[in-house]
Amino acid sequence: MGGMVASFNVPPTTVATGIVTYSMLVAGFVMLGAKLNQRFGAVRVFRAVVAVFGAAQVLMTFSPNATAMIAAQALSGAAGAALVPSLVALIAENYRGRQQATALGALGSARAGAGVAAFLIGGVLGTFIGWRPVFGILIALAAIVFVLSFRLKRDECRPEVQIDLIGVVLAATAIIFISFGFNNLNRWGL
Repeated sequence: MGGMVASFNVPPTTVATGIVTYSMLVAGFVMLGAKLNQRFGAVRVFRAVVAVFGAAQVLMTFSPNATAMIAAQALSGAAGAALVPSLVALIAENYRGRQQATALGALGSARAGAGVAAFLIGGVLGTFIGWRPVFGILIALAAIVFVLSFRLKRDECRPEVQIDLIGVVLAATAIIFISFGFNNLNRWGL
């Protein structure tokens, strides 16, 4: 975080807001992500959000200022909101019984493990070579996952699935405002 503060010449709270933006958008739009997977098919959505995530990492890596960094994190969060439901749908579609339970357990563990690895690897690399190359690694990973996604079995679209846009906007707004409020309690002196 210190490297970003120095790069953008902004207070640490601005960088923290950028980092938390990812989680806020995942939380705010995960229900929409699930509906998109139902309507357009998990494989198609998975491939699209991996591409969007990769593009967000390019923006993050080359962000010239804090505003671009926050936008990149928002784009990553929007992609992440659809990524988790697509992974669950892909597991449900491709595995049965014990294999399915193992795959779902591995998904839950992978999320926790990835969070720990992100802090450890990101912290070490960020300290010794800078924060931008850390996001460069995510570009490479997104490209590999995108290419490998073409090995997935095609699934069905369900165009009859309706998406309640007003409900999405209201739920996402509430979740994002609550998260933003909790994130800024310290800055606001509460």
